[in-house]
Amino acid sequence: MTIQFRIRGLNATASLRKWLGQQLEGLHSLTPVSIADVRIERQQGASPSIQAYVHLAVAGPDIHTTACDHTIQTVWLKVIKNLKRQIEGRKTKQEARHKRTSELRAVSNRWAGGSVGASG
Repeated sequence: MTIQFRIRGLNATASLRKWLGQQLEGLHSLTPVSIADVRIERQQGASPSIQAYVHLAVAGPDIHTTACDHTIQTVWLKVIKNLKRQIEGRKTKQEARHKRTSELRAVSNRWAGGSVGASG
């Protein structure tokens, strides 16, 4: 996964970038992510002052979220929670769709088998 950070108005130390990156790498186990675009900004005079935006390039529609709070740690935990919720929701929808499709196939196979025997 390629991670691109754009951090404005904060002291973006190497340890901060490493911590942010490790949290994103944890999402990679849920779904393959090719690129993560991260924007974190401190806005003077705003309350809460720290805002984060993350865009993940994944198979299918991309995933993105925003969050704001008073500390970088709280903002980032909100971001990760929102991304996990979206990824898991997408997986749940896919599983339900696959289940419906297999059930429909089973029903149509029974009907197809039943109609052949009835006409013969």
